Amino acid sequence: MSRYKANMPSVGITSFLKLPITEDLSSLDSDIGFLGVPYDAGNSWRPGTRFGPREIRSYSSRYSTWGGNVPEGYWDINHDKRYLKGITMTDCGDVDLAYYDMDRNRKVITETVQKMLESGVFPVIVGGDHSITYPCICAFEHLGPIDIVQIDAHLDWIDEVDGIRHANGSPMRRAMEHNFTRRMVQLGIRDVRSREADYKYAMSQGSQITTRQMIRDLGVNAIIDRLPDLGNVYVTIDIDGLDPSIAPGTGSPTVDGLLYHEVLGLLRGIASKSNIVGFDVVEVNPMVDLNGQTCLLATTLIMEFLGTIFNHKEKYRKKENH
Repeated sequence: MSRYKANMPSVGITSFLKLPITEDLSSLDSDIGFLGVPYDAGNSWRPGTRFGPREIRSYSSRYSTWGGNVPEGYWDINHDKRYLKGITMTDCGDVDLAYYDMDRNRKVITETVQKMLESGVFPVIVGGDHSITYPCICAFEHLGPIDIVQIDAHLDWIDEVDGIRHANGSPMRRAMEHNFTRRMVQLGIRDVRSREADYKYAMSQGSQITTRQMIRDLGVNAIIDRLPDLGNVYVTIDIDGLDPSIAPGTGSPTVDGLLYHEVLGLLRGIASKSNIVGFDVVEVNPMVDLNGQTCLLATTLIMEFLGTIFNHKEKYRKKENH
């Protein structure tokens, strides 16, 4: 039992939501596990996302008694509903990275996520730059076919840059090269640097691409209605999918992004139409953040997304029991 009774945010060990830390992944006994991947060697512009997991953990302590390590979960005033009640969580520490050995790092990331899945834990992965998403997805091969939903400003379908095929601009292309990946949905794409050839190739491979302008014109509900049939889904959330006015701390900020309520609405709609098996939040860069604004946003988004995921999982369990 914790000796911290008041449990103020500034007191205690800085784990995610001040949760217990379990680094022996073979002994996990929780519903949800948080894993940090402090890696930004795949970044092409502003480094610093390697510090994302540490700072998000720090800011998450603000919510340590709000749906974190508390059995009653949290109450959402907007829906007059309690989320994550009875759901257990643990902080699984960080992936053991050897910084510039990219081949080794991809292998270790995949193996670490696989161990979490073997323990029956729902993985929440915090990066790190977007190159970490590909080795994370590889860990789900045994659950295939897997559908991928991406929220991002960028397509991330670059094939290679001077022979480098695993940077933060390539994870979606690498993921779709696997036969266990079935469908891809990309939401919020807008960057003027998006390349026509990448766009056309992604479309030819079956990716459903929804631009930021389409979300503005049609609305979130209409975008959810036009989603393809989704099964087991891995969601990757690049924080630069949100507007830099509310998420300035990112390596590749892009103007005219999604607003928080739009992203949350999209995620809730996806959760209602699929079985989400894991997700990541990437490209949070504390080195260029403004007063921790992006780290706090990322924490809140993770908690609210988990709430809706496990709300729908409970509904599925009730249907199966009838």
